[in-house]
Amino acid sequence: MTAPTIAPGKAPPVSPRFDRQFIEDHKLVERYLENKLPFKGARDLEQWCREHPDYLNELKLSERAHASLKLLEASGSPQDLGEPKPPWWKSIYFPIGLGVTTFICLMAFWTLAGRYVSLQAKLESTQRAISQGPLVQPATERSVVIAPDHAPGIDRARIKLSRAAPLLLDVHIDLGYTDKLMQFRLFVDKQDQGRALVLNNLLKDSNGELRVTLNSTGLSAGIYRVRIEALQPREVPIPIGWLLLEVQ
Repeated sequence: MTAPTIAPGKAPPVSPRFDRQFIEDHKLVERYLENKLPFKGARDLEQWCREHPDYLNELKLSERAHASLKLLEASGSPQDLGEPKPPWWKSIYFPIGLGVTTFICLMAFWTLAGRYVSLQAKLESTQRAISQGPLVQPATERSVVIAPDHAPGIDRARIKLSRAAPLLLDVHIDLGYTDKLMQFRLFVDKQDQGRALVLNNLLKDSNGELRVTLNSTGLSAGIYRVRIEALQPREVPIPIGWLLLEVQ
């Protein structure tokens, strides 16, 4: 034997024991108003009252409810019988605020993304410049002949070089006074810093000159002291010339 089915949308039938006497004996209405009935008992009472509305009229619940409200107002505790206030997340302002916040976050994201792309491009440009080096193809060439000082500290022999315009400078160092010395070594030291360049086994030409070619963009700005030493087989190198290189 199967249990009877309940049609969709209809409340389940009230237990047959529910009648006026049963409700009064067990004080179901008072317990309902005090919220002391179990869930099923409360639903059964509501269903029975829906089918017997005259019973509630006899109890004069509407008049009692009205009097209760007046008594609450007189005591300074009026009850709000309007629609309950919906939670904040159900307010119409919540989706509006959420949309505005999302838009601001998107704008901030695209701004940061644009800055990241810009910084990435600058980084790649810097890395390319480092890998290629600071040298620039010279636009002009120039030759200069200079006789070095014969002792350190005189500082008369001076070459000035500007980095503003890339220049290939062909330096002719006159060593005619060195007689039969043919092989030389050249040291370039940046003032107050350290050694920048060493050229070994240099030979003077038939005019008695050492020739050194410089790219003006290959040296940073500063004062460079140049020392020339004569090399002789199985002998200590002999300092024989000094000059200054001023890079601006």
